[in-house]
Amino acid sequence: MIGVIALAATLIALLSTYSLQPKVAYERGHLQAAQLVHLARACMAAGSCDRAKLEELVERLRQLNQTYPIRMYDISEKQVLNPDPSGLTVTNATVFRIKTLQTEFTNNPEEVRITVTTASEPTGRRYSKRVGDRVYTMVEVKVTYTHVYSSPFFDVTLCPSLRALDGVADLKRLGRCDWLVGAPLELSRAVTVNGAQAYRYDLRDEFGIPVPVLFRG
Repeated sequence: MIGVIALAATLIALLSTYSLQPKVAYERGHLQAAQLVHLARACMAAGSCDRAKLEELVERLRQLNQTYPIRMYDISEKQVLNPDPSGLTVTNATVFRIKTLQTEFTNNPEEVRITVTTASEPTGRRYSKRVGDRVYTMVEVKVTYTHVYSSPFFDVTLCPSLRALDGVADLKRLGRCDWLVGAPLELSRAVTVNGAQAYRYDLRDEFGIPVPVLFRG
């Protein structure tokens, strides 16, 4: 019993020699990841997103961080994966590698990845549509359009709304990410997909990003 009392007294004496200072931890991961998602969308909406443009936007974010502390993690690398048509599917991805607290233990940067995918599936139906004094040949295409945002802090899938800038295309939302599009052939441009001729008609999503609708001639 005397030993227990002596040990307790010793621990109390040791603790009294330390100055206990409260620690404040600032949450920064979710906010920074969301800002990087905004940067990627702005870059894609510009229509010519490349590493130089992405670097410019990241530098602007760093400048803002000096004025309005966002408490950013270091961004170790930026990467843009150009639109990759696989069949009638186009994928556009932007990847940021950031040095989080986890990186201190593993020495591996973590990723914030923004992936935009447009999958076109022509239904085989064509019809005519008069707009003013002009008649268009409309090609019906089922389009699945998604945004996927992945990061160490959240994983989100969005299905943004679509619109036609020329006012000619027909748009009908079938489900959360599925659309039925009537694309005017006369306003589409010829492209090559996997060595074969096809046509591309661009819509825009609610963030201003081009949405390529692909179909065979």
